[in-house]
Amino acid sequence: MSAVLQDAAVARRSLTVSRALLLAHRWAGLVLGLVLVVIGVTGSILSFQREIDAALNPALYRPTGPANPELGYSAILRLAETATGRTAGTVRPPDAVWPVWIVSPPRVRGGASAPTAYLDPATGALLGERDGSGSFIAVTRQLHDTLLMRDWGGRDAVGWLGVLMVLFSASGIWLWWPNQGSLARALVTIRTRPSVVFNLDLHRVIGIWMAVVLAVVAFSGVVLIFPNWFRPLVGVASPAPGSPMLQAAPSQGGPAPRREPMRLDADAAAAAALAHLPGQVVTGVLLPTRQRQSWQVTTRPADSSPEVRARSFITIDPWSGEVLEERGPRTRSAGEEALAMQRWLHGGALLGWTGRLLVFLSGLAMPVLFVTGLAAWLLRRRNRRRLKPRSKEHPA
Repeated sequence: MSAVLQDAAVARRSLTVSRALLLAHRWAGLVLGLVLVVIGVTGSILSFQREIDAALNPALYRPTGPANPELGYSAILRLAETATGRTAGTVRPPDAVWPVWIVSPPRVRGGASAPTAYLDPATGALLGERDGSGSFIAVTRQLHDTLLMRDWGGRDAVGWLGVLMVLFSASGIWLWWPNQGSLARALVTIRTRPSVVFNLDLHRVIGIWMAVVLAVVAFSGVVLIFPNWFRPLVGVASPAPGSPMLQAAPSQGGPAPRREPMRLDADAAAAAALAHLPGQVVTGVLLPTRQRQSWQVTTRPADSSPEVRARSFITIDPWSGEVLEERGPRTRSAGEEALAMQRWLHGGALLGWTGRLLVFLSGLAMPVLFVTGLAAWLLRRRNRRRLKPRSKEHPA
């Protein structure tokens, strides 16, 4: 076969692949575009969920003054339980976005959720209570995570849509890549006439600028929903149903000794965690329960974004103050850490404000991509219909 014929064969194969990708990209986008728009827009909202929640509920997040240093975890727990008459499950300290103490009830599977209490860091007074399961952010999260179909396979469906989004990004880059002309110019060129060309150019330019971000966000979402797909790839075993380290373990050999009343309070548990892991900020303290007879403290590095709310989990013995377990960057393998980071990569918090803004913009790009792709398709159909009568009047 001559060189010319070989080049022609390669060109035909390339054209066939490009045509197949174009059809798959176009029809998958037209059929599933609205669902992807919902997931994208809700993802944009969730990238700033705490700021939005604080803006929508100012009375709950408005302290009356600077924090009182005498009001620590234990004092806040006592005040919250006195004001609400309920047992606490978790206490979260004030931070820059939510500058109040937040005391949540214990988690009960299958049971009705009790309201969360918000306390003034200056006085310890109860600012208000609410059941957050019906809040705007909670409903947005359910829509993003499960399309409001949690009991009907909605989470798996969102995972498969994430796979599709990764393929969309890859195919979009392939289809956009210019065969001729300047690559830099193709990144910014948007022709305004005719309308079909304007919509196609807008679709291509926005798509190529957001393609990598969309692929990363979609991939991290797939990892969060289908972690078992990736654990073998990074050498991580599936987690056991329960960890013995999450309970106050009896001494080796013989029956469990009788325990004296718990000596450790929430302040001591937080202090033990910080002594064990210096340079951290406590982001939450989980109280012991019958099932988990230990304190659990969540922390993040002091120099990290406040949105990365739990990088390490430290389990504290409620009697001795001994650290029973540390789960975090220091103790995880590289594969485990890669999987753990997907949670914060998905919303952009791992990269601070820059990452969150990129995730926000990528979500907003979804409706623009859908509308421009749909408009270009409709305009082409209209133009073809207009040309058909002319071709019949003037046959070749």
